[in-house]
Amino acid sequence: YGHCIARARMAARKLTRHYDKALRPAGLKITQFTLLISVAEGKVKSLTALADLLALERSSLVRNVKLLDDEGLIESAPSGEGRSLGLRLTRAGRKKLTQALPLWREAQGEVEPSLGPNWPAVKKSLHQLIAKV
Repeated sequence: YGHCIARARMAARKLTRHYDKALRPAGLKITQFTLLISVAEGKVKSLTALADLLALERSSLVRNVKLLDDEGLIESAPSGEGRSLGLRLTRAGRKKLTQALPLWREAQGEVEPSLGPNWPAVKKSLHQLIAKV
């Protein structure tokens, strides 16, 4: 069982490195990219919910939010909904995301074939695991 967890963590680290390398020309890491996507979609209403969605420690999320804010890619936005997230992409953030999306798609296209024909079932299992843990 422990061997399985170690292999899952190794796979996650390899995938992170692959996507980080692919996104380097856009000046983003995969964590920042997924954060920009999440802010752009506007579905998450709190930092805690966003941290859960991205499977990040809240402190790591706050650090990345600050970094993207400092770079002028996201900004606080009054939401009028109490404790809602209140973040939105800036014009520079939308431009950065437009630049990064083709890089991410290319990386995704390189990864998916190596995952084999069982990938759809594995993907479903991963979604179920993430929802339970």
